[in-house]
Amino acid sequence: MKIGQIVSISAALLLGGCFISTGDLIKPADADYPVADGARFTVHSLDEEGRRADEKPQAVAIVRDGDWYVMTTGDDGKPFRGLMDEIAPGLYAVMVHEADGDPADGNLYALVKRDGSGWQRWSMVCPDFVGLAEAKGVALSEMGVTLDSSDCVVADFGSLKTALMFAYENAKPDTEYVAE
Repeated sequence: MKIGQIVSISAALLLGGCFISTGDLIKPADADYPVADGARFTVHSLDEEGRRADEKPQAVAIVRDGDWYVMTTGDDGKPFRGLMDEIAPGLYAVMVHEADGDPADGNLYALVKRDGSGWQRWSMVCPDFVGLAEAKGVALSEMGVTLDSSDCVVADFGSLKTALMFAYENAKPDTEYVAE
């Protein structure tokens, strides 16, 4: 599976993310596990002001499988594997790929912030991130981000962290995960 396919499938499953990579930028040895095994969430889309949009929420379940999280949605149950790494207090980089896919084919990344017993997620699409960077006068190359078609590609964890922190500091979250 190609990175573009992962992005389109993941977005449909509320796992959308702005950044992609080939290979894993988060390794199990570096991962953090702040979500309890068996956690269930109701997922709400947020509008551009960070308020809940008038869309039907989705159900998500997260379990541990060894060193990996496995996340499934209530709609079709398609599993995704992922890891989290804390990049600042309460802020985590999240890496996901299809559970039955080859992670060498590519990963998708987003940022989540613990919000009480739930989470907020930043995962704007790449063109929105590019527009935000341009509006703030920041070149993508300063963050270690390159463009491949309509994908924002990061080659290393340092670049990913820089880009995620830029999004956190300059954009609103797009999704809210409410613990059930």
